[in-house]
Amino acid sequence: MTRLEVKDMLPQKPERMESVEEPKKSQLVQASYDVVGCIYEVYKQLGAGLPEYIYQEALAKQMMKQGLKVHKEYQFHPTFNDEPLEAYLKMDLVVESPVGNIIVECKAITQLSEREHYQTFGYLRATKFPIAILVNFGTERRAQIERYHFCEGKLYVF
Repeated sequence: MTRLEVKDMLPQKPERMESVEEPKKSQLVQASYDVVGCIYEVYKQLGAGLPEYIYQEALAKQMMKQGLKVHKEYQFHPTFNDEPLEAYLKMDLVVESPVGNIIVECKAITQLSEREHYQTFGYLRATKFPIAILVNFGTERRAQIERYHFCEGKLYVF
């Protein structure tokens, strides 16, 4: 397989949510709103510079305090040829919401790269969960937050 063929198999750059119809767009934004609020609270209290696992635990505690149902280190077995694999993906946090589960992937690095994006996109594609939030607590001024919606094989950013 050539490099071009492999690259074509990876998710394309996400589109903006303009093409997602209301009220679905509003529901997605609302579902992610409480999670983003918890992220801001964790960053406000802890700031930058700590290891990733500290932010994961603090964020899980903050989300539970807010009444969200959260699963830490959520394991998901992808399928191959319609059969589940023994191997599994381990996502930092998964939050249950009315529009579907929300993947929360925490990082504590100076800058997000394609690697972190592809990991998050891969989780969305494998699980078919509708929302993923990629958060980087490693930046100085504020947490870097990116929200994605996955629907019918298309990836959107909001």
